[in-house]
Amino acid sequence: MKTYLAPRTLLAEIEHMLGGNKPSFQHSPLEDVIELLCRGRHYTWAGIYLAVGESGSQQLLGAAAGVEPAQVELPETRSKILVSIKLASHELGVLAVESDRENAFGPEDRVLLETVADALARFLAGNGKYLVRKARQVASENSNPKRTPQPASTQALRSAAVGEK
Repeated sequence: MKTYLAPRTLLAEIEHMLGGNKPSFQHSPLEDVIELLCRGRHYTWAGIYLAVGESGSQQLLGAAAGVEPAQVELPETRSKILVSIKLASHELGVLAVESDRENAFGPEDRVLLETVADALARFLAGNGKYLVRKARQVASENSNPKRTPQPASTQALRSAAVGEK
């Protein structure tokens, strides 16, 4: 049986995870954040995408377990919300969340996910420099060196899009 966590409780756990967990190449705290989001709310699937390269293409950093990374939308998806992960005016990526319920995302979910996106932005561009390491890894895999995005400010901006199928 799934138990729902209050948004404040869920957010406190996510911030604690990101604040105390140093990213490594073996395990990412982003996977823990996704798992907690799916376990603590009515979300069927969640994924964190990183904007890479100058073209703005996105690479999936982490997704809910049991789903192929190439599978963008689950067949049972009835609602979807996309929240930009931004620092200043620079988009770092997108937090994508899906639910198998109609009209699943209300104002409480939007505010929660925007706040989670702010915490993710600080984590990705903060002291751990997860964003820098990931961009270097992608660049070396593609054998095409790309400029590493540098945020202009540490103040996060938010935007959200909600869609129904």
